[in-house]
Amino acid sequence: MINYQIIFQQLQESGDMLYHILIPPKELILFGYILESLEGWAFYTTIDTKNSILLVEVIKDYVNDFKLLIDILGNK
Repeated sequence: MINYQIIFQQLQESGDMLYHILIPPKELILFGYILESLEGWAFYTTIDTKNSILLVEVIKDYVNDFKLLIDILGNK
């Protein structure tokens, strides 16, 4: 289980979904590895290194799959 908090989400006109995800620094690397393994589902960058906030843009074709994945990862 990964401890995270979605602090912002917005559906773009394109159908892509933007998230700001607050995640503890010790879990940030693991979460990054998971996002990188999705190859084309999402792009991410750290927008606030002090508070470990990620900006994640999920491609429209994978919005539902990504939601399911982060629900499972967070056991929510």
